[in-house]
Amino acid sequence: MGLKRFLLIRFAATLFTLFAIVTLLFLIVRLVPGDPTQMFINEAVWSDPAAIQRQRELWGLNDPIYIQYLRYLWNLVTFQFGQSFTQGISVRPIIIDKLLNTIVMMGPSVVLMVVLGAVWGAVAGWRRGSRFEQISAIVSLATRAVPSFFLAIIVLMIFSYNLRWFPSGGMVEAGTNLPFLQEIFSLDFLRHLILPTIVLVLRGANESFLLMRTSIIEVKGEDFFETLWAKGLSEPQVIRHAIRNAILPLITYIAVISAFLFEGQVLIETIFAWPGIGRQIVTSLMDHDYPVAQAGFFLTALVVVSMNLVVDVLYGYLDPRVKY
Repeated sequence: MGLKRFLLIRFAATLFTLFAIVTLLFLIVRLVPGDPTQMFINEAVWSDPAAIQRQRELWGLNDPIYIQYLRYLWNLVTFQFGQSFTQGISVRPIIIDKLLNTIVMMGPSVVLMVVLGAVWGAVAGWRRGSRFEQISAIVSLATRAVPSFFLAIIVLMIFSYNLRWFPSGGMVEAGTNLPFLQEIFSLDFLRHLILPTIVLVLRGANESFLLMRTSIIEVKGEDFFETLWAKGLSEPQVIRHAIRNAILPLITYIAVISAFLFEGQVLIETIFAWPGIGRQIVTSLMDHDYPVAQAGFFLTALVVVSMNLVVDVLYGYLDPRVKY
């Protein structure tokens, strides 16, 4: 299969996946029990059917379901997303603001968990059978088995409530009103970022560790590996060659890590009161704010699916053994 045909098929599959996701999302959000109008009409007005109908007309909830679906698809395609039920403003600035907050929390975590996990796994794999490798495997499996919410609560209890080294939640101190770039480069932001990053790295680095350790062990068993020693290469040179071959599966795993983080961010952002897109989705579902919840889920799915597409294409360039 040629590269162009592969890209076309892969891109079409990505579009179909997104279409299936947004369709299921539309149905699931509307199956959540409750009526959005009940959240915003007081008891005196709630007894007036005319007031309820006016509110539903304003939000387009009285339209036929297929009309609501087509409007929903158009909003997603145009990235307009409609109006928020609860805030009465366009959904797009709300979602973009929350998405940026999530990205600045996840970015350092992804870099640290990939780099630290890869180095840790490479050393353990290179020293196969050593005490370091045995202890590392035990620690990795133990941290992997701990649920993220439990780990987050333990970290909060130790470093925030008991030692009082770091704040318990939020992105900055309450009342801080700085431009976004000044805010994320402030010491106050860094103090709030440390605890969520610790939890995400502890949960994610063990996956990178296990993958890199296995890859190094497999590479060491290849025939070309013995040839490198026979040529008289030094140990650092051999290690470099081993890492270049072993790191390829880790690149693919970056897409999986992204999906894992977006999956776990809801709990992490809720526990640490981080004003990100995961927490916004939870709030919107509780308030039956359909446009905001749908936009948040859509952008999350778009990031994860796009990462898988990019990694699939990139892998062919990095590994000459891959044929399209």
